[in-house]
Amino acid sequence: MGSKPIRIEDAGRRAERLALDEAARLRPNSWSSVEIRMIDLSEFGFRAACEARVRPGGSVSLEIPGLGPVEAQVEWQREGEFGARFFQSINLDACEWSVGEGQQALAQLLVQRAAAKRAGRSAVDRQLRTRILAALPMYKGGASR
Repeated sequence: MGSKPIRIEDAGRRAERLALDEAARLRPNSWSSVEIRMIDLSEFGFRAACEARVRPGGSVSLEIPGLGPVEAQVEWQREGEFGARFFQSINLDACEWSVGEGQQALAQLLVQRAAAKRAGRSAVDRQLRTRILAALPMYKGGASR
């Protein structure tokens, strides 16, 4: 939908990431595909949850609404999640996934904030707090229900 992502800066990371909670299709090879759950997306890569094993160092193709198939290399996999880096950066504004505003995306932001707090990453903690507050439903009169 072209939503404006919020920049989260972390040591060594300078890319804007969209928090997502969307189903997607991943092709780990030319003859099969698996359903994954997108967690976040940046112009340089993505993080997703998947029950299938993907091989770090292996090439995959991710179907992104508005962009089509995008090739990436799996960088890591652990505890049901994996991260991959795109071979060529993408234009986030062309992506038709919406910023995760659902309950699961909010829950994921809360988990990320708790991890940042435990790790003593106060700048990331503050940025995640801002994203959490922005994701909370607000009703007329400024009161939340």
